[in-house]
This record gives sequence, structure tokens and C-alpha cells, in this order.
Amino acid sequence: MKKNLLFAAIAAMVLSSCADSKTFKKSDGTEFTAQPYGWMDKEKAIEGVEYEVNTGNIICSVIFSETIVAPVLLTGLELWEPVSYVEPNNKD
Repeated sequence: MKKNLLFAAIAAMVLSSCADSKTFKKSDGTEFTAQPYGWMDKEKAIEGVEYEVNTGNIICSVIFSETIVAPVLLTGLELWEPVSYVEPNNKD
């Protein structure tokens, strides 16, 4: 029974993840997609993209806190969500 409940909680967490990727356009006309990232994959952060904490994933983490796995995955992989892009200054 507990395994079924854990599976249901993880499935609900994966399906209810609130962080979305976002596509931005650079000044030269090229487009790129910024993915959400968390504390486990900080290397996914892109310079110039501004991120904000995804409150939906925080709320789901609290709701599923008894599973331990759900909060780790939600905050570790999708804590920060891209919201805007500012072209970085390339001063050499």
C-alpha cells in the first residue's frame, strides 16, 4: 500500500510541476530556450536570463514533504524558472 501511495505521489509531482521553460530572442535575432533549474543542476542557468523562485513547486514540495523524494526532485531540478532575458554586455 505504501509503495502505491509513493508512486502516486511521485506521479502527481511530475505531472503537476509548475516550472516552465521559456523561449527568448537575442538582439541578433537568434532564439534560445531557457530551462528551469534547481540546486542540483545549477549549470543549466544561462547568463543574461533572469530567474525567479517557482512558488508552485515550493507548495508541492511542502504538500509532498512526507515522501522526501518529491521535495528533493522539485527543488533540486526546477526551483528557479526563467522569466526574462537581458542581453549581457560583452566588454572585452
